[in-house]
Amino acid sequence: GELEHRRVKHFYLRMPSKKKGKAKVTDKRQCHTAKNLSKDLPSIHFEASEPLAYSDPKAHYHIALSTRYFLNVQQWLGRHSEDRALEGFLPRLKDHLLARILGHQYDGDETEFCTTQRAQVVFVNDRIFRHKVLRINYTTYDLCQAQDSLNPRTHADVMVL
Repeated sequence: GELEHRRVKHFYLRMPSKKKGKAKVTDKRQCHTAKNLSKDLPSIHFEASEPLAYSDPKAHYHIALSTRYFLNVQQWLGRHSEDRALEGFLPRLKDHLLARILGHQYDGDETEFCTTQRAQVVFVNDRIFRHKVLRINYTTYDLCQAQDSLNPRTHADVMVL
C-alpha cells in the first residue's frame, strides 16, 4: 500500500539517474537482507530487561544468571552454515570449554581434543545463553582495581592483550 510506495520513493531518490531501475531493486534487496540478519543477531535488544546485580570486585568477571535469552546452537549454526566465520565453531567451542573444565591454563593456544572427548561436552537442550552485559574486573598498570562493562550490542568487538 501507501507505506510500500513511500519506501520505494525513498530508494528512488537516493540513486544516480543512470542506475535508477537496477539500483532500486538492489537497494530493496539489501534492506530486506539487513532486516533478516538483524532478527538473528546473537545480541539482546536494548529494550529487553536483564538485571545485573552487584558483583564481587574479587571475581574475574560477572554476567547475569538469567536463562531467559538463549540460542539453540544447532539450529543457529544450521541457519548460518554458509558463514565461513563459523566454520569449526562447535568443535572449537567444545575444545575451549573442555580445557577450562579440566583446569588447563589458557596460554594463547587452545588444546585440541579428540571427538570422543568433545562428545562428553553436552549442551543441555542444545542451548547457549545470551547476555546484555559482561563486567570484567582487572588490575590496571598502576595496580589499581578497575571494572569495565562490555555490551555486545553496542561494542561487539573486544581485543584483549
